[in-house]
Amino acid sequence: MHLCDLIEYEFIGTDTHRYFYNDDGVNMALQQLRDQTDCQTCTLFAKTIDYRLRHRSTWAEQHGVWTSGPKQRPLDEEIRDAQVNFKITDSMGTQNWSFGFGCWTHRQVLVARASVGRQGVDIIWQRSGPGGLVPVSRMPAAGNLTNEITLSAEVAWRTEGEGPQLRKWDENTEPIRAGLHPTFGRLRPLVIDFGRLKRWIGICDSTHDFCQAKASPGIPRLRLISFQDMCIKEVSNATDPDTAIPVYAALSYVWGSTSFQRLTRSNLDKLMEPHGLDAITLPTTIYDTISICERLKIGHFGSILTIIAASGLSADSGIPGICQGTRTVEQKPLEARGVPLIDCVDPKMMRYSTRFEEPEWISGTPWAQRAWTFQEAFVSPRMLIFTAEQVYWNCREGMLSEDTVEHFPPNGGSARNAEQRIEHDFSCLEYRNIAQTFAARKLTFEADIMRAYLGTQNYLEKRWRGQKFSWGLPHGAFGRFLMWEWSSRTGRRMRRGTHAIKSTTDGVIRSTFPSWSWLSWTNGGQLVEHYGDEDGARVPSFFVYDYKNSLGSIRDAEHWDFPFNWLGKLLDTAPGRMSSISELSTIERELQTLPSISPSLKPSLLVFFTEVATVRYDPTVTIDSERYINAPLDLQSMNDQFPFSIKIGDKFHRVYEAEYSSLVEGSGLQEVELVAVFAGKINSPRKHRGQYRVYCWPIIEGEEGMYVRASYMATIMYLDLWKQLPRRAWKLVVLG
Repeated sequence: MHLCDLIEYEFIGTDTHRYFYNDDGVNMALQQLRDQTDCQTCTLFAKTIDYRLRHRSTWAEQHGVWTSGPKQRPLDEEIRDAQVNFKITDSMGTQNWSFGFGCWTHRQVLVARASVGRQGVDIIWQRSGPGGLVPVSRMPAAGNLTNEITLSAEVAWRTEGEGPQLRKWDENTEPIRAGLHPTFGRLRPLVIDFGRLKRWIGICDSTHDFCQAKASPGIPRLRLISFQDMCIKEVSNATDPDTAIPVYAALSYVWGSTSFQRLTRSNLDKLMEPHGLDAITLPTTIYDTISICERLKIGHFGSILTIIAASGLSADSGIPGICQGTRTVEQKPLEARGVPLIDCVDPKMMRYSTRFEEPEWISGTPWAQRAWTFQEAFVSPRMLIFTAEQVYWNCREGMLSEDTVEHFPPNGGSARNAEQRIEHDFSCLEYRNIAQTFAARKLTFEADIMRAYLGTQNYLEKRWRGQKFSWGLPHGAFGRFLMWEWSSRTGRRMRRGTHAIKSTTDGVIRSTFPSWSWLSWTNGGQLVEHYGDEDGARVPSFFVYDYKNSLGSIRDAEHWDFPFNWLGKLLDTAPGRMSSISELSTIERELQTLPSISPSLKPSLLVFFTEVATVRYDPTVTIDSERYINAPLDLQSMNDQFPFSIKIGDKFHRVYEAEYSSLVEGSGLQEVELVAVFAGKINSPRKHRGQYRVYCWPIIEGEEGMYVRASYMATIMYLDLWKQLPRRAWKLVVLG
């Protein structure tokens, strides 16, 4: 059967589709498509697919740039034997990803999924114009589930009113013409058309009040590159027009390992002289950015934006599209039954991403691997993002790309008004996605983690109406977000080094990283986030030191979806519930009985009363985690009987407490304390439904007599098993 007889091209780029229509698409071999030489459309489809399968960028990890090594490109015979599935799908173009809105635009596109060996590649075609017959939809007749659709050459496209997909079944059954999505595909030139980029900035300047830069009184002084005078200029918030902060663009890029000239006190005066920068060799990316600013006339547009060099592995990589030969993917327009189509430069642009989750077109770039660059994009209201094959515009009203006609949905596709979009209440979902994305990023110097995150945290404090944080954890859901874990097969360890903190009582102090925060563990990777979301969650009352060196209560659970409950109500050894003030007084009295805590240690301490169980394990006997899973199953929430597993350092051990508790000294056993930090009800398996599980951390003695977590993995057991542990006591835990 001929491909063009099986694909309903007329639906592409419209708001009309078939209801409850099970469309698995059309499957055929690429060679079958090549053989349909009597059809120009099929010939062009075959040529485009063949071209993409052979193009280097298709088999790079992202955008033609090898970030951690090349993938295996297919052989000629594998391409010859490729299988292709064609399907019209309601794709979603991601919007506003850096600002965190869950908004996107729906567009019906044609997707060809080419299977080559064990790998798969998507090629996506957008409608590039209004041609072709117009679909006319009528609501289903009685007893039918699928609407009736006819194709007409006698009617025009609908330009106003709701489409058929919004009509209720029992409403007007009159036929309704399809409307076109306002976004069409178009050719992307191999060399950037800066007139197109200027139009993007102009549209945002003239129509997006929400995106315009506000004055930043907190910035007393900046040093900028003047591309007119090719020198460094020092500007400030002063009213003097000669020194006031002008309109400027910021550059976000990957430094890489290449050495290049740095600005220092010794060369500052020389580089501030007119044409001082002409006397040194600047990295290619800096030169290209200067060229971009000159061509966009940044100062004349009255706009502040961030230029993101996403594809470069180093400062000398340059920015693709500035010069001939730096972008190579060529699009191949075609027409199918009068419907004009054009292939997307990057099919990943159309894939759905959730709030604060980076879309695939950016997530694999070298720039998106670095921790420092996260905050540079996150707080920027307007960005020009230069990937290996395309430029994207991202502002708080939407996203544009070179291969797609400009269109901004109302309110950026969000139902929120402007005030809600600028500032709103804390959201667990938003924080989770931010933390997951940032945790996977890399640092050259591991101790920089908090500095790299601080811009994001400060921004969120303002955005979430004064939400407080301690080492990256939000106070509004503190107990829940203590429950982060990672895959056990990572070689993860605590970060070395210190973080500088300004204290009002002790000046600048160097604090060690706390073992209780996910920020303090190395190696990135995917954070496990499904812990800590159970019904009836219970946590201790937590206390931390602030920048004034005062111990204060964390007002936990203010923004949970369920009410706060005190963990002590579940535990046998807990006293009666105290108020936060009374508990704080009790803690301060007990702390006075401990050795003096140094100022450098206080900022990293988490202080709380909870039940602590002392157990024994044999350090000479370790266990391997089961094959194909991350950790022993009982460690991952199935502990309902002895023995159970714990992780100390990078080793798994078993606790046979019923037997070990009676053994005498000299047996070679070691003791470790388990502290209860969280409990929640579970819904499955059925035999344990409604029961509480207790999350407990093995802790060991650390610096200055304080305790630290023995590993990054919790031991999770049912409450009944926890209560069988013979040596339990209510204690003050001081955890660093």
